[in-house]
Amino acid sequence: MDEINLWKTGPGQELAPLESVAQLETELQLEDILVAHPELLDGGIELVGRQTPAAGGWLDLLAVDADGRLVIYELKRGMLGRDAVTQVLDYASALAEMEPGALAEHIGARSGEGGVQRIEDFAAWYEDRFGDLQRLLPARMVMVGLGVDETALRIARFIGEGPHDIEVITFHGFRDGEATLLARQLPVQRDASTARGTARPSIEERRRLLDEHLGQSGVRGRYEAVLDALREQMPSGVFENATTYGVSLQLSSIGPGGVRGPRPYFGVFAGYRSEGVVEISLGTITEQRHAEAYAALAESVALSGWPHGGKAIVIESDERWEQIKPYVCEFAGAVYEEWLRYRNEPPAE
Repeated sequence: MDEINLWKTGPGQELAPLESVAQLETELQLEDILVAHPELLDGGIELVGRQTPAAGGWLDLLAVDADGRLVIYELKRGMLGRDAVTQVLDYASALAEMEPGALAEHIGARSGEGGVQRIEDFAAWYEDRFGDLQRLLPARMVMVGLGVDETALRIARFIGEGPHDIEVITFHGFRDGEATLLARQLPVQRDASTARGTARPSIEERRRLLDEHLGQSGVRGRYEAVLDALREQMPSGVFENATTYGVSLQLSSIGPGGVRGPRPYFGVFAGYRSEGVVEISLGTITEQRHAEAYAALAESVALSGWPHGGKAIVIESDERWEQIKPYVCEFAGAVYEEWLRYRNEPPAE
């Protein structure tokens, strides 16, 4: 890591270098600061655990982000090394093997330690905010320290290019009299749009924006009729990811490489590409794993290209929706029935 220097100046003052603190006095001091000010880690997170036991050790900090993902924070005093990478991967793999219900019980029973909020019924707390517990995993991994060596940085960047979310946050400490100043740096980040200050809007904010858009679209009734019809064919725990123009219906399943996560199966959008039009997007997984039912749908309902992959059904009027509704519902029901059989099995190579 390059050395970071800091100077202090002001009107009529000489430039004065601030003393660099190679490391905070203890790892616990950094941990205490982050528990008191979790916004230093990321905007919108809620800490739900501190020194939470897991297979292989203790999770320094455990949080839920604005989208309902579990976040594991591995803290080290001084420089982050390859041991930090190994440890955070070990913790994430241990949590990934737990069923969502058991994981929720594990978190709730051990919450309330070291200044972190006590959540008596974590499952109820989570479902009230984010929906299905399946949304918790796979966990995001974040390593936090006072600098990072080149080996750990290289490994983290390599892992981050794959399907796993791993980030590195480093803090640099400086003395200003009796005060300690902290400078925060993100040498490795999964998506720059999630940086503090430019964080993705929370679920509540996205739902508000969607409601505002629907009020202006003139097709709220048709949009809600389509969405309600698809909901009736999906499990009660289907995760609904709101955007400004609509909702993506996601089901948790195991993908290539054995990674479990929510995947978009259907989306319902109002006025996304054309005003006055409602569209149903079909996730690529619906064609990959439901080829027979997909082909039957394509014979009965015209499909068009979708800019984000897969196909879409364009619904220009209420009459058109009534014509195709039976075919769409039959397809959605078939997808759900088959999903029940393969959701815990990776796709065939």
